[in-house]
Order: sequence, then structure tokens, then C-alpha cells
Amino acid sequence: MSALPTESVLVRHAGSRDLTARLVLGEPGVPMLIEPGERLGFSVDPVRWCLGHRDLSGLPVPCPKAARIETGRMCRECAAHDPWRWMHVAHRVQSLNPGLAEKLRHPHWLYVATFAGGSHKVGTAHDERKRVRLDEQGPLFAHWVALAEDGLVVRELEDLVSQQLGLGQVVRSSAKATGLSGAVDLDRLRTDHDQLVADVRDILALAPDVAPLAEPWPNPRDLSSLTGLTLRAYPGSLDAGSHGFTVQQCWGPVALVGLDDDPDSTYAVDLSRLIGHRLSFGDHATESPQWQDSLF
Repeated sequence: MSALPTESVLVRHAGSRDLTARLVLGEPGVPMLIEPGERLGFSVDPVRWCLGHRDLSGLPVPCPKAARIETGRMCRECAAHDPWRWMHVAHRVQSLNPGLAEKLRHPHWLYVATFAGGSHKVGTAHDERKRVRLDEQGPLFAHWVALAEDGLVVRELEDLVSQQLGLGQVVRSSAKATGLSGAVDLDRLRTDHDQLVADVRDILALAPDVAPLAEPWPNPRDLSSLTGLTLRAYPGSLDAGSHGFTVQQCWGPVALVGLDDDPDSTYAVDLSRLIGHRLSFGDHATESPQWQDSLF
């Protein structure tokens, strides 16, 4: 782990692409990696701050008012200037920013993913972010099921699959954390996922000019690392208070951590709750709740 900031610092991103936790701190955003086995302690300012927006090149544009916000990640002014806000509804609007339209002209992938707890989703990824898009979300299983010529066609396919199967396009970080807060039935989830892939392929086979695929996503994490763990929900939320734990592994926005006073349990904590808050790093420790497991 790199040297910790000595002053409070804003969290711009929190998550992972593999087993290593990744925080992006301050302006313009400096990544800090927390490797498995490393300890992290901090206190959280409960005030949430606007993170600004990104321009079409992907560069961050700071909030001009350094505004406080209650929900989300941007104030109204920054949201109004965010050219990416139309990305997911681009196929439903009559005109697009020329720069955004150019971004959408490139090939895009359609995928389906299954998470711990049994949540499923259908989603899209730019060809350049084909793997990273899934790595950052932390599913257990995923398949790419179609390659579309551009970002408009792929979103039409995404809507088609959603409508036909009642399949959502978002799985919230809180649901991912809940799914990793108890025993994970890998065999059942694998079976459910394989059936989902088959159902999606059947739908896409009837769509014009689409060649259904079933290309498995190579998970950068080891599924067997979840077996044999006593998984529990983290006691509290990271958007306020003081916390300290040892990072064991990460699944997208969810970290599985150990607490000093409960070495036999592993706790699932939603790192995304840190985003928009200021952290002060220090020697803090999260106390475990008093568990009373059933004997029957």
C-alpha cells in the first residue's frame, strides 16, 4: 500500500478490478491500492461532496461550487453539464451531442452477469472496455452474448432482453454486498447463469442481423476463495464513523474484510459508500457484533 495522506482527502472512486481494493483520492485523482492482507483504518466525514463531471475525453471537470449534495455523485449544475448523462438512453433520443455520437459509433458488447445472492443483469460494454467493465462489477459468472456494430444497436438489444426476460440492467452495490454476506452456493448460481445465457441466446437468435454468442468472461478472481468462509454483513456503513479492518479480497465494489476481534469471520462491506466523502486515515478498528449462531 502506498503512503497514506496525512490530511483528509476526498474519495472519488472505490472498488476493484481483481482481489485488490482500489481507492481514487483527491484532485485530480490519485489511485491507492490496498492489497489482500493489508490493513486500512480511517474516519469518515458524513458530508457528501459533488465530484464534478467528466468531459467527452473522460477527463474530470471539478465542481465549480464545491457543492455539498444529499444523494448521488453530482450537484444539479454538474449533472446538467455532463455529456455522458445521455449514454444509456442514447437510442431513445432524437439528437445527440456530436462527440457522444462519435463515441457510440464503435463496436459494443452485450453481456449477462450473475452475482452472489442470485442477482442477474444484462449490460453493455465498449469494445475497448470489454473485460474491464465486468472486472469492475465483480460478478461470479458472466458471458458476452453478442457483438453489436455500435452503441445504439447494443442498447436496443439490451432493452429487448430486459423486456423479454424481465432482466434488470443494474445490480446495486448494496445488493452485491448482501449477496456476499452469507453462504454462496456456487453450483446453483452457475446452473442459473448457464440457463440465463441459453435464454438470452434464444431471444437474440430471433433478432435481425445478430449472431448470438456465448463467450465466457475470464474471472480474475478465484471462485474457490469463497468456499469455507463464514461470511457476514459488515456492522455499519462506510458513509460515517470510524472503521478499521484487514482487506482479504475484493469483488467489484465489495471488499471481504477481517476484523481484529473476530478472526473466524469474514465481513462483506460496500466500499462504494465512501465515494464523495472525505477520509482521515488513522489507527481505527471496527468492533464486531456479538453473533449467536444457531445450534440447530
